Amino acid sequence: MSTMTSSETSTDSAEASGEDTGEFALIARMAARLKGGLPEGVVGIGDDCAALPLSGGGVQLLTCDVMVDGRHFKSGATGMADVGWRVATASVSDICACGGLPGYALVSLVVPPHQTTDSLEALYEGLAEAEADYGFRVIGGNVSGGALLSVDMFMLGETPRFVSRGGARPGDRIAVGGTLGDSAAGLALLESATGAASGTDELVRRHRRPRAEVALVPLIQRVASSAIDISDGLSAELHHLAQASGARMDIQGALLPLSQPLTAFAQARGESPLRWALHGGEDYRLLFTFPPQHLGDIGASPVTVIGEVGEGSGVFLDGAPLPRGGWDHLAPERSDREP
Repeated sequence: MSTMTSSETSTDSAEASGEDTGEFALIARMAARLKGGLPEGVVGIGDDCAALPLSGGGVQLLTCDVMVDGRHFKSGATGMADVGWRVATASVSDICACGGLPGYALVSLVVPPHQTTDSLEALYEGLAEAEADYGFRVIGGNVSGGALLSVDMFMLGETPRFVSRGGARPGDRIAVGGTLGDSAAGLALLESATGAASGTDELVRRHRRPRAEVALVPLIQRVASSAIDISDGLSAELHHLAQASGARMDIQGALLPLSQPLTAFAQARGESPLRWALHGGEDYRLLFTFPPQHLGDIGASPVTVIGEVGEGSGVFLDGAPLPRGGWDHLAPERSDREP
């Protein structure tokens, strides 16, 4: 998940077809209502985080994410500690995508009448685990009543250099941290009639407890020309980078990093694991571009080069156009939970 973006909307499928529906079309309409320029150094709508220059140097990063029962998790089926962890990971990942480290957070809850105190305490246990792991602190928030449990996190972070979605240039390489598609496959296993089978525990863990790639932040600060986190799916994020940078993204299927559990899971279903790697969301991996002179730095890091930035526009897989897939928060209920 990311902050509202206007730059990512004009070529998305909803607008291309003339439909006035979907997450990105709605964001574009709302952004168009916000008038006036921003002060120098302020980054507004159009990236994973908003940003403000700090008087002593560096950049303050701001982001927010919300998770709603029935949409992002199912209370009763999803452990509440996992919900706390996941909402924190979503916000931390946005901060990391802009080259920053998390600092402080506010958490707001919408609590339905039937929600138990024990379940909310478990939610905060997950938040406390994320605090200790990622190095941020929750310092406030708000509580209200409502029909569905919702958890909203607003997070602050800092970076010495803001890394945007719009800096990729022809000749840059495209890289990604970790493996792809595991979280979506884990969700599919949890929702299947048989549940998680032997050998698939890692996929389920990757869905319940995805990890933001904080360890890659020093590399992002040092070499990245553009970056984004993979919350909605690789194909979706590549389209965001291509549009924001005014460039073409070419990737190779054979280079995509796939875990052994995902490969086995896809084969058991008679599917290609590439489908999950390309369109599965909530991996929270960092996708970034970098100039070729930094290939030496990349070779010593736990990331995989998957393609190259070119002249033109659009996203291509093995030379063929790659449609935008992945998650849309306003799509019909559960229609896009699997890629």
